[in-house]
Amino acid sequence: MRKTRRTLIGLVFLLMSFTIASVSAFVYESAQQTITQTIREIANITLQNSALGDIEEGETKSYTKNEVAELGDAISVVTTKALVYIHLNSDLDTLAPYYSTYSIAVKFATVPGGSGHSAGDLACTLTLGSPSYSSIDLDVAGSWTFDFEITTTAQSVLADQPTTVTITVSAESTA
Repeated sequence: MRKTRRTLIGLVFLLMSFTIASVSAFVYESAQQTITQTIREIANITLQNSALGDIEEGETKSYTKNEVAELGDAISVVTTKALVYIHLNSDLDTLAPYYSTYSIAVKFATVPGGSGHSAGDLACTLTLGSPSYSSIDLDVAGSWTFDFEITTTAQSVLADQPTTVTITVSAESTA
């Protein structure tokens, strides 16, 4: 009985040592995995600031790149892939107290070969009532430029009123 008990205790210790060894091996075993990724620039955007000069109360003026050189190639975008969309967001609506008309026609000026667009085509129009445009599709990769044509009609003001329009251009790709 003592011998059986000793044998049983020995077997228990032997089983415990195997269990501890396997648990220890599991606990101390580890591995690492590395995941890398490169974010590729899909579009490089360049913008030109422009000054339109003065306008008098009640006066309507139209501006093109012929009158204000900076309106030519006002937006330049170089895309590295097809199906890039640019979005225009402006604060044009904040100028409603000062203008009865403020319209910015954005036209394709330079279009890469193979595009469905042509130079001179209207891309979008920003107005006091629609100060932003959701997406201009750049259907092929390459260099794109856009001209602005602006029409303004000033309202009456109590004193000289400087105004500024800010346009934010962003690009995204869905492909």
